[in-house]
Amino acid sequence: MKRELYLDGAVIYGIEDFHDQVSELFGLPHYYGRNLDDLWSCLTSYIDPQVRLIIHDFNHLLKVFGPEAEALKEIFERLPQYCPSFEIIYN
Repeated sequence: MKRELYLDGAVIYGIEDFHDQVSELFGLPHYYGRNLDDLWSCLTSYIDPQVRLIIHDFNHLLKVFGPEAEALKEIFERLPQYCPSFEIIYN
């Protein structure tokens, strides 16, 4: 059975908020660099692949990231391709 994690994009108002929530949600290591390169590295190296990530209001989250929105979107699009058992649901 997959473990379900919830990320509510509607309550994220800045990039630092996002990194705080993601770090706590996934239990990222203390040396997580709080940037998108480190996010990819941590998600593909340290996270249990038997996860179902449910992201609420992803469009709001993309607006928060501004010019980095495409890079964030690419991470979430590539993750299930890299690890097929990792599931992402957008609602």
